[in-house]
Amino acid sequence: MREGVRMPEPFPGGNMENLQDESPADLLEILQDAAPCLDRRSRERLAAGIGALIDENRDLAARAARAGLERDALLAAVGRQGIVYDADGGVIAAGPGDGDRIARALLGRGDVLIRYPGGEPVQPGDLPGYRALRGERLASCRYTVHDPGGEDLHVVVSASPIITGGAVSGAAVTWQDVTGEEQSRRRLAEANTLLEGLFENLGDIVGVQLPDRTILRYNRAGYEMLGMTPEEVKGRKCYDLIGRTTPCPVCATGFAVASKKREVVEKFVPELGRYMECRSSPILDERGEVAFIVEQLYDITDRKRTECALRESEATARVLLDAPEEMIVLVDAGGRIIDANETAARLFARSREELVGIRLQEFFSPEQVEVYAARLREVAGTGRAARFEDTVEGRLYDAVLYPVRDARGGISRIAVIARDITERKQAEDALRNLTRDLNNRVDELSTLYAVSRIIERPGIALDAIFREVVLALPSGWQYPEDTVARIRVLGCDYRTEGFRETPWRQMSPIVVHGERVGMVDVCYLRERPGEDEGPFLAEERALIDIVAGRLGNTMERFQARESLEKSESQFREITQQSFDMIYTCYHDSGIAYISPAVTRVLGYTPDELIGSKCRDFVVPSSLPAWEEGRRKISRGEPVEGLETEFRRKDGSVAYLELNESPIIRDRLVIGVHVVGRDITERKQNEQLRQQAFEQIERNIEQFAILGDHIRQPLQVILGMTELIDEEAATGRIREQVDRINGYVRDLDRGWIESRQVREFLRKHELA
Repeated sequence: MREGVRMPEPFPGGNMENLQDESPADLLEILQDAAPCLDRRSRERLAAGIGALIDENRDLAARAARAGLERDALLAAVGRQGIVYDADGGVIAAGPGDGDRIARALLGRGDVLIRYPGGEPVQPGDLPGYRALRGERLASCRYTVHDPGGEDLHVVVSASPIITGGAVSGAAVTWQDVTGEEQSRRRLAEANTLLEGLFENLGDIVGVQLPDRTILRYNRAGYEMLGMTPEEVKGRKCYDLIGRTTPCPVCATGFAVASKKREVVEKFVPELGRYMECRSSPILDERGEVAFIVEQLYDITDRKRTECALRESEATARVLLDAPEEMIVLVDAGGRIIDANETAARLFARSREELVGIRLQEFFSPEQVEVYAARLREVAGTGRAARFEDTVEGRLYDAVLYPVRDARGGISRIAVIARDITERKQAEDALRNLTRDLNNRVDELSTLYAVSRIIERPGIALDAIFREVVLALPSGWQYPEDTVARIRVLGCDYRTEGFRETPWRQMSPIVVHGERVGMVDVCYLRERPGEDEGPFLAEERALIDIVAGRLGNTMERFQARESLEKSESQFREITQQSFDMIYTCYHDSGIAYISPAVTRVLGYTPDELIGSKCRDFVVPSSLPAWEEGRRKISRGEPVEGLETEFRRKDGSVAYLELNESPIIRDRLVIGVHVVGRDITERKQNEQLRQQAFEQIERNIEQFAILGDHIRQPLQVILGMTELIDEEAATGRIREQVDRINGYVRDLDRGWIESRQVREFLRKHELA
């Protein structure tokens, strides 16, 4: 039947093809219901016609079924299914049926959507069948069928118009469900993307090369390692990339090409300065020949260094294991020795090799073995270390059991570390005793410090010193809570609260300038264990003697201070009344003190000269001698008898003899103490004496000359008198000559006396 022929609604399903399944009686009943007005003959004729029609329809249906089966077989043969349209767009045939989701989508049923591969929906007018009716030909176009109730399907659709008499009389649409293929393609694309991502992002270097070592590509790590771009690398030999002209002597690629198996080599590449592990895996073609080589390069420099460090560490560990004085033994849970250090070998008197495999039970008594076995079981069971002390053959050992876990976390071994602590224990006991003694010494020192602080407090009176010292004494003894003290000195009594004399008593005299003036007493109020001196320590005896000695020295110091103050007062009085000028002068501040004698010597009052510089009053002619004295003082040397001329206030000059001593502080000369004596009158007398001495020298010289000048003429005169005959004249001349000789002899005696005076003056340094 052609589409467009319509039958009355009462036909079952509204389709005449269904009449083939109805009986003539049923059809007649239907016709009677549809046309009750027909007469009997008309109904018979209609029934006969209907029967013939049904027979023809059954024949057509059988042929249509056979054609459908042939069509489906043909479509199935090519893996496709199809739809046939007439010229008006009516569906002539649709296989495999209306229930197929792909057929419903291609027919434009609203409950199933068809989309382009990009996801855009296909408009109804653009369905493949309608496009073919417009004369288009579609070949293997891809679409996606989306069914809200199921998964998406992927189809390849072809459509072509049916041309009859030059006009489009229909269209044929065929499709193939490629969902599995599309899913495989997508999975393959995802896998390729994943593989490419993995290839590019591998931390290790991966490269693909030909059997002749020509590089096809590297991953990103390879390019970064080489510092090149893919274009710079592709087509070059692998050895050329690191600056070589020939292949490496040890080449994994060469080995893999020869063996057609994966080859692994480790080598040091000096051009890179690194250790590399090269893994070359061949890819064979269909003939079994090597087509490609996949080379993986691993930087194992750190591993190599780690291996070297591990070897060194193992050697170091062995040295460290053998170096300690402790015995170190590694045993299993049953007590069998696995390893031991040299100390253990010495203690057990066996070599390390002999110890391995022996049970600890062989070295100890059954009782000790049971105790040690229990401890090993405890450590293995709890996983916690155990520590204990034990005595073996008179020696004390500190032993520690450490659990050693394997890779699965189980305890398979136990490390036994035993240290001989006999000497340490003895040292600890000695240290405790020493600490106790040290604490006692600290108390004693604290007491001495307190006593010193009291004694050296500025301005404290002697009476206050005794009162405070006696209160500080008990803290320096072993049992301060039971200690009382007393100081008796010069008839005074100072004591702590509750003092009383007991049989447990220590005493020490206070001696001042060799005489005992008092006593220091320390008593325990109750009996204590015996020590060096009854219940007292030898150090406590030393302490009480030191305190008594300090008190005696303090009293001497107070007496000395009083004497010093008295002496200073007397010295000040002497200084004030001294005829010598006494002053102190500092380099930076000038004269700090000058005695009143300066007024008599220089005419200045002391106040006028305070802060002045001594040099300002020295006469220029005396400055060289003055400066020489200053240089000696700067070297720390004293100056004695320095004669210097000073200018008086009235302008006259005074001669002073200076005796100077440097003032030294912190090894530096900061000033000078000076005693200046006025020797002006002495200098004047010396000048007069010098003048007299010079006059005597002149007189002696004149006496000698005069004697010679007189004596020679007299000799001539006496010689002439011998020639004169007149006795009287001769006698008179001789008389006068004798008289003159007497004068000359008087001159000689004066010359001699003058010489004696000169020698006396020289002898007594008066000239």
